[in-house]
Amino acid sequence: MTALPTWQATGLSLAVIVGHVFSGSGAIVFGLLSVGVIWTLHRLHTHAPRSRTTADLITSAPGAAPAQAIVVIQFVAYVLIGAYTAKSIASMALIWMTGPDTTISEWWGPALAVAAAAVGSVLVAALPTRLLAPAVTVLAAFGILVFFYVALAVIARVLSGTAPVEPAMEIGATPAAAEWGPAALLISLAIAFAGFEIPTTVSDRLRSVRWPLGGAMAVVTLCAALAWVATNLGSTGEFHYDAADLVIIAAQMFGGPANLWLVAAMIAQGVAALLVLIWGATRVVRPPVTGGPLPLAMTAIVMAPLVLAISFDWGDAAGKLWGVGAILLLVVYVAAAQANSRLDDSNTTAWAVFALMGTALVVVVFLKGASDGWWPVGIAAAITAAAAVWALKSGRPSRENQAA
Repeated sequence: MTALPTWQATGLSLAVIVGHVFSGSGAIVFGLLSVGVIWTLHRLHTHAPRSRTTADLITSAPGAAPAQAIVVIQFVAYVLIGAYTAKSIASMALIWMTGPDTTISEWWGPALAVAAAAVGSVLVAALPTRLLAPAVTVLAAFGILVFFYVALAVIARVLSGTAPVEPAMEIGATPAAAEWGPAALLISLAIAFAGFEIPTTVSDRLRSVRWPLGGAMAVVTLCAALAWVATNLGSTGEFHYDAADLVIIAAQMFGGPANLWLVAAMIAQGVAALLVLIWGATRVVRPPVTGGPLPLAMTAIVMAPLVLAISFDWGDAAGKLWGVGAILLLVVYVAAAQANSRLDDSNTTAWAVFALMGTALVVVVFLKGASDGWWPVGIAAAITAAAAVWALKSGRPSRENQAA
């Protein structure tokens, strides 16, 4: 199995998180947290470079979480995030395809979202990783460059003397409970970056974990900070924790072409993210003996009803459910930190990172529950518990056989 070039591995990570440039200050928060995650995965990869997947990396340490539980949690998280990505692609495609006076059916969005997921599955089936990785890297690079230059153009226009604009409409971030204020809002913005570790689903093909994951996170954090500054400099009104309104500000400052470039960039990054998430979910459940369509079919079958449910958004549930995938991946990061702390050469730093990741998970769960309701947190907890129980039951016979 040939190793993936570092730039392609970076592109796989970048594709999943580049769309969250508009998370503004949340990028900085998660960027700091990601240092511990990257260091943890780097140490595990150094310890077991032949580990095939993220689950294998984690279970390479003695006393670590069972691999089956990590597989289930990762798979559900990637599929759930992928379903939201398909919905986002459909929403942006509708903006591109329709005019302000066009009447659209409520089925258009869900149908386009399911079509996006289906086409993405076909492309993942048709393209080997050595072709898929450079393709999504190009798409993600196009998106990040457009966001970078638009943010830079807004900053330059304001610093040259142009007055800030009042956004014609506000996109805004995920609403958080007023009683928790900035803390809950920052958590909502930050956890959108969960999933940046997706290249480790082909861990045995990575020369390094540190450079691709760190490079992708650094690039997106820099551009998100720039977009955040541009949003606050280019608009009047109160302070913006996110940079979501940059799209509106740029369109008002530079007219239609800026809006078209931004929509094209968002569609490109959405397509790249969807392809990588389907690819990653498939790699998570693929058995050691590769080949066969079953893993990809499983991913597509699980994702399709999720895409429909999220697209119709019955009872505004989708807006609150989106954080479940991120919480599940934080559980994976805590499991990785626990495994890292159990390596033979572990030190105080490893235990400190484990404590930090555990604390971060508790804070995220509490603030998400307090701001968006406790039932999404309950769903994440139920998935984690079910995965753990299933892993323990499926692992017990093998241990008994080994003892015999």
